[in-house]
Amino acid sequence: MERRQVASRMGALACLITAIVAAAPFVLVDGYTQLVGAYYAAGPVGLTAVVAFTLVGAVGFASAERGNVDPETMAGALVVLGVVVVGLVGLWWASIDQTVLYSFPREYRWIEWHPIVVAVASITVLVTAGAYARSVLA
Repeated sequence: MERRQVASRMGALACLITAIVAAAPFVLVDGYTQLVGAYYAAGPVGLTAVVAFTLVGAVGFASAERGNVDPETMAGALVVLGVVVVGLVGLWWASIDQTVLYSFPREYRWIEWHPIVVAVASITVLVTAGAYARSVLA
């Protein structure tokens, strides 16, 4: 398998993992809808936009290698998408109200680490987009 196909598949996987990680509190936290809502709404567009963008990115990575779109154009668009996702996650993380973050009950203390995990996952989207662009343009 050539590097371009591997980079494309890794990029789609990175996008899907980021979407799953970002959506985890929505699925796993039960009974605290106001806290979860405030948590997701932090920042200019909230964490829900990150989930949407990463799902679009997964489709973009898959489409480029199936011949549905021009790979060079999609490579550039995916790099831009990676930058946007990292920027949105950074804005969201910086905007989380600390009282919201630390108001979850003891059983959901893992949510204190959630922004860090989302940030790391979003960086993998940017790195794989860069690797894909490099393999397409090489």
